[in-house]
Amino acid sequence: MTVVFDTNVIVEAIFWPRSTARRALTGLAKRRFQTVINPAIMEEYVSITADVREKLFLDTYPSGALAWIAAKSIQTEPLPLRRRLSRDPDDDLFVATAAAAGAKFLVTQDRDLLVLEKPYGVEIVTPVQLVRFLRL
Repeated sequence: MTVVFDTNVIVEAIFWPRSTARRALTGLAKRRFQTVINPAIMEEYVSITADVREKLFLDTYPSGALAWIAAKSIQTEPLPLRRRLSRDPDDDLFVATAAAAGAKFLVTQDRDLLVLEKPYGVEIVTPVQLVRFLRL
């Protein structure tokens, strides 16, 4: 099973170790699923975690977690979309990547994505829903 994580879930998993997002990401460590990324997604992960670190968590270094995610993930180029799906055009990258990989889930807490429900056959779920599905 393949999963794509939106940036907000990765940020929460890195900086809030007791979060449901972190618990959802443990599925990768337990080999319950594979994650899918591409250079654009990784660039967003790096950029946003650097911003959060600078503003809130100067003593936390996300580079190790990001390197682990990159090493464990499958690289897939996004599917070209015929039209914009989300109100936030940056979100379409995640849908397009999940669709290209045939991912089962796109995990996010972004309401702009959650309202899409199941574009291209990819179910958009929250970390809580993924944890329940995997029984982590």
